[in-house]
Amino acid sequence: MLDRLRARRHRAAQRYQSRLAEALGGRRIVITGASSGIGRAFALQAAAAGAEAILVARREEQLERVAEEFAKLGGVAHIQAADLSDPYAAGRLAETILREHGPVDVLVNNAGRSIRRPVADTKPEDFGRLVDVNYLGPTALTMSLLPGMLERGAGHVIQISTIGVQTGAPNFSAYVAAKAAADHFARTLRLELGGRGVRVTTIQVPLVRTPMLTPTRIYRAFPAQSLDRAARRIGEAVIRRPVRIAPRWTTLIEVIHAVAPGLLQWVFTVGHEPFHKLMKRRLDRMERRSRDSG
Repeated sequence: MLDRLRARRHRAAQRYQSRLAEALGGRRIVITGASSGIGRAFALQAAAAGAEAILVARREEQLERVAEEFAKLGGVAHIQAADLSDPYAAGRLAETILREHGPVDVLVNNAGRSIRRPVADTKPEDFGRLVDVNYLGPTALTMSLLPGMLERGAGHVIQISTIGVQTGAPNFSAYVAAKAAADHFARTLRLELGGRGVRVTTIQVPLVRTPMLTPTRIYRAFPAQSLDRAARRIGEAVIRRPVRIAPRWTTLIEVIHAVAPGLLQWVFTVGHEPFHKLMKRRLDRMERRSRDSG
C-alpha cells in the first residue's frame, strides 16, 4: 500500500514537472524573494523544468548559492540583488532586467515580510515597513515590467498573498492590510487587462514552514504546509493561469463572512484562545518527545 502511494506521488511529481517545463519553455520568468522559503523552493522546481529565471532577493550571497543549485538542476539563472521594500529600487531593478535580459514573460511577486503583533502594540512604522515590501515594492516592479507585456500582448503576473486576506488573522493587522492592498491592486489590474493578453493570478497561501515562522515558537505546533507543496501552487498558476488559487476552506470562510460576518466574529472570539491553548499543549508534547529522543 505504501509503495503504491509512493509510486503514485512520484508519477504525479513527474507529470507536474513535465507540465511546468512545457509552460515555461522559451519564457523568461522573474522570481522575487528567491533566496529562501517558497521563492527558493519554486525556483528549484523551475530549474528542474529547464527554465530561464531571474532570481531576485536582498541577500546576494544566498542568491548565488540558489543560482548554483539552479544550474545543477538544468536551468539558467541570473541573479539581481535588490531591496524591494524601496519602490524606487524596484523600478531600477526592472530597468536593469529589461536592459540586460529583455522582456519578461512571467513575474512572480513572492518577496514579503510579516510581523506578528497585536493591534494595540503595533506601531505606525510597522505598517509603513510592511506596506513598502508587501505592496508598494511589488506594485512598482509590476508597473515597470507591464508595458513590455502589453506591447507583446502576452504576460503573466502572479501575486503571492495570504489566506489572512480571506479569513482575517488576529495579531497580523499590518501584514494582512498590506497584502490586502496588493490583492486589490491585482484584482483591478486583472479587470483592466482583460482581453489584452496579460493574465493576473493571486495565490492565497496558508501557513507554510518557512524561516519567517522561526521567531514565533508556538508555530512549531501549528498545522502548516510544506515548502514543496506551497511552491507547487506557484507552478500550477504558471501552468493554468487561473484568476486565483486558494484553499477551499478559506474560500468558504470568505463566503460566510460576506453573508454572516457576525457569525465569523463569534467563532474567532470564542475559538481563538482555546485553539492557542491546544497548540501550546501540542508544542509541549513535541518538545518533550524531542528531549526524550535526544
